[in-house]
Amino acid sequence: MLAPKINQKHEVLCSITTAGDVATPPMDWRRAIPATFDLSLNRLSIFLTTIGYQERQEFYALLRERQRRGAIVIPFVHARSDMLPDEYRMLMAEFGTERFNLHPVRLMPLPSGGLPEDLCARTYIENIYGLLESDLQGFAGICLDVSHLELTRRLHPEQYPELCRLAETYPIGANHISAYPAEKPDGKKSEEQHRYSSLSDFDYLDRYPLAFFGQYVAIELTNELSEQLPVKALLERHLSIV
Repeated sequence: MLAPKINQKHEVLCSITTAGDVATPPMDWRRAIPATFDLSLNRLSIFLTTIGYQERQEFYALLRERQRRGAIVIPFVHARSDMLPDEYRMLMAEFGTERFNLHPVRLMPLPSGGLPEDLCARTYIENIYGLLESDLQGFAGICLDVSHLELTRRLHPEQYPELCRLAETYPIGANHISAYPAEKPDGKKSEEQHRYSSLSDFDYLDRYPLAFFGQYVAIELTNELSEQLPVKALLERHLSIV
């Protein structure tokens, strides 16, 4: 499928993300979900990246509890390849989810039977682990993680032109935005991070055209939601939303 020649509207979404590592502990999602009420965050994205089936049931239960306190919409979800179609449909029905993303299923296979065509049509493949054009076949397009794109440019320059070609060719339905500090004074290459310490960690975004940003621009940070709000405001200025 070729990229449509239209201008997309953009919406920046604060996120509850389960991504993390030893250096960057994941967000405490059990606290973050109820915190959305206190912050009046009624539209957000969720990243289910690292939690398995049982924990996801607890996650969904907390979302429903939050929903009872006031309407909440989750238009974009980072799904997992082990999720069953019923999970997608529940998120669509109960939380208004419109789009999903997955890692390339070549590397993280889907459950037996795969995903129905109507769900594939809502699912975008993230540029991770050396995205191939064949990874996009049968899906809606690309979920362009711009920090992964910048990592490719800095650390794997031989892959960068092809990744840009795919971004220019296929529909970009959503983005992930993480921090990427400038190169270190000692000349060593920095790497993307799921936690930011300065708004200058997003200066790298100036390199990329607005055409590389999809409808949903999801902040993939483990910073608390209140700390994501300045990033949201910065991205909205960058995308000329405000």
